[in-house]
Amino acid sequence: MENGRYGSMGLLLTFMAGCVVGGTAGLLYAPQSGTRTRRRIADFAEDVRDKAEDVTEQATEKFQKATEQATEKFQKATEQATEKFQKAVERGRNLVNV
Repeated sequence: MENGRYGSMGLLLTFMAGCVVGGTAGLLYAPQSGTRTRRRIADFAEDVRDKAEDVTEQATEKFQKATEQATEKFQKATEQATEKFQKAVERGRNLVNV
């Protein structure tokens, strides 16, 4: 399902960016020691990286699938057009030979 100009992928990326900003702001303003806060930021960054890798992998798979489907449709359309052209040529030859 498309959502506006950029579709669901844009919505997902916007959501993830909001998570990063919100999570980082929350960690920075939390009343904890610097060492613990830095550790939490590092853990949070690792989680975000893992999620970004998952999103990238999913996007790559979807792109590959869409490319394969488009290629198959193009090949089928080309075959159909070739068949129709050959039939038209044959009809034209039959008209000339009558």
